[in-house]
Parts: sequence; C-alpha cells; structure tokens
Amino acid sequence: MTPEHLLTKAKSQLTMKHPYFGMLASRLKQEPKEGLRGYASNGKRFLYDPEFMGRRSIEEVMFILTNCVMHHVLSHQQRQLGRKGGLWQLATDYAINNLLHKNGLEIPQGANYNEEFKGMYAEEIYDALKESYYSDIDDAFGGEDDVPPPPGMPGGTGEGGEEEDDSGAFSNLGNIEEELDAQNESEWQYASSVAQEVAQRKSAMPSGMDRLGKKVKAADVDWRFELYNAVNKHMRNNYAFMPPNKKHIYRGIALPSLASDTLSLCVAVDTSGSINEALLGAFTEEFKNIMTIFPAIRIELIIADAKVHGHYSFQGGEKLDFPLKGGGGTDYRPVFDYIEAELPMTTMLLYFTDGDGWFPRIPPPYEVLWALSRPAKVPFGRGLVIFNS
Repeated sequence: MTPEHLLTKAKSQLTMKHPYFGMLASRLKQEPKEGLRGYASNGKRFLYDPEFMGRRSIEEVMFILTNCVMHHVLSHQQRQLGRKGGLWQLATDYAINNLLHKNGLEIPQGANYNEEFKGMYAEEIYDALKESYYSDIDDAFGGEDDVPPPPGMPGGTGEGGEEEDDSGAFSNLGNIEEELDAQNESEWQYASSVAQEVAQRKSAMPSGMDRLGKKVKAADVDWRFELYNAVNKHMRNNYAFMPPNKKHIYRGIALPSLASDTLSLCVAVDTSGSINEALLGAFTEEFKNIMTIFPAIRIELIIADAKVHGHYSFQGGEKLDFPLKGGGGTDYRPVFDYIEAELPMTTMLLYFTDGDGWFPRIPPPYEVLWALSRPAKVPFGRGLVIFNS
C-alpha cells in the first residue's frame, strides 16, 4: 500500500469509527515531501516523508492525523497567554493524547503520553510540568521555546539520550505549526462545529472533550460591526489643524484636516479573579484583531482589576507583548480616573469585562463600549455581549 493510499484509508477509517476526528482530518490536503522529519501540518496542508509514512501502521497514521487536527481546533494559541511556547505545546500534546487514548486510538511508542495527566486541562499540565521538571526554565534552556519532554517520561529520550528508530517524530512538537492566521483559525472553528453536529447525530461525539479546556466562541451579535462602525465614526470626526488640509493652502486658508492616523483608542482588559484564563486569552486575541484591522490607529492598552496594573501603547505592526497581571476584585473607577489624568484626549474606550464590578457614578465625556463575556447591565455606554462560554 502506497503512503497516499495509507493516508486515504486512515481518514476513511477515522470517519467511520470516530466521525468527529475523521471529518476534521479530511480537511488536511496531504502532500509528500522527501527529507522531512516524519510529518508536519500547518492547518491547511499535511506534509509527510514518503519513507517514514510507508513504515507506519494504519493505527499510527490515524493517531498522527487526529493529533494534528486537535491542535488546530482547540484554541491553544489563544490560551497560551504568557506561557513558554515549547512547554505549552508539550502540555497541550499530553492533554490531547490522553483524550485520544480515552477514545480508543492507539498511542504510538514515543508519543507524548502519560497517564499522570489523565483528565487534566492543558493549563494544569503546564503548571505540573513547570513545577516538577522545569522550575527554572529560563536558566535551564536559555529562555528558548524548544523544551524537551521530561527525562524518563514517554516522549523523552532513552537511557543513552538518543531517540530509537524514528519514533521521535511522534513527540516532535515542531510537527505542528504553532500559529494559525485568523482566517484559517476561523475555518477550523467552523469545521469543528459542523463535525460536532454530525458526530452528535450519530451518538459518536468523543468523550472528555470538555476537559481539554472550554473554548470561548463569538456571540451571535455582530459586535465587531458595531465596534468598527464606532471607530470609523471617530476617525471621520477627528478633525485637527495639525497637519492642515492642503487643499486650500494656496488660497491662504488653513482648514482642519482629518487626523485619523493620530486617533487614540483606549482598550481596557479586566484581569480580575472572575475572569478565567480562557476569557483572558479570548480578550487578548480580540485586541490583536483590532490592532490588525486598524493599523493606523494608536491604541492605549490598560490592564486592570480593582487597580491599574499596566498601561501600554501600541500601533499597527508593533510586537504585542504585555503581562496580564491581576486576580483581585473588579472596580472600573480606577481605569476611568487614570484615563482622565493620563489620557485626556481619549474619544472612545473599549472595556473587555464580565460587567460585574463598581462603576463610576458620573459617565465620562467620551464614548464607552463594554465588550461583555455575558449579559450584564451597564449604567452608561453600550454593552455588547461578544462571547458565549
């Protein structure tokens, strides 16, 4: 059987035995690539070394395909937050492979699998790995993201420190591209919802999916349309004399010009204890989307719970790197006080929160959009429910 036929057969068997996994695996376009270390997936294409694939059993190929697609649909990039990339990828691999084992898929020798992590979220596994094996990860690995599996555990090296045969490909975290572009990620989320619907009709939905971390999905309300309209309105109305409108300079008349490139949008992220990590990841991802869509706008980012923990300024194209500190109660007043004192030119505030906290008694002079994780009453501004958990 050729590698191409083997992959096709594996997808077919997955679709019959595990409809959810099979439908998702069928989305990957398989392409041979000689010299590749085993296989690799970027969310659209599944590249494989023909020699490596030719040595695989049908069960091993089913595992490979399923492991790849589960990395693509579980919002692991969104949930990473400030965690080390390599160690976070390893934690997600352990979580996924425990799920696959629970649902009857054969786990190949050398894959990142350990029963100690059974029933644990990727976030919990990450903390356990860091505490037990990588307590000083920056010193141990020079701050790099490439983190090897714990020694002596499945997916690690043998006693001699070398991988046996080619089983190391099953634990190679480089097989999965860590980041998906926004459109590709959206396509995977849609495909996952369709596959779930089909699997549920056949009473064949994989068990234990909830333990991989609750995904946060966009609400039915087209809140982005509301937000983008508001931003565009402020861009059109933001007149300034610097620089002047050059159209009438020759007549000796200095008229105001549109200064949309200097518009300052303020975004606040609620990091209080009532906001779990999945929501924080979702808030962060939406902030990145805003930066992508409005690259000419300077955005002031405020991190706060009952007090302001940080203020960062970004403009399109800049690297987004900021810590998410917090975990206390929720009091919105410090953010409004901070804006009044430090950002007096603010014309609009977008506040990511759950709507449960102390509000200012007097509304501010600028527009406020509350990006809510659940329905909640707000005393002023507009509330848009943007996520359903």
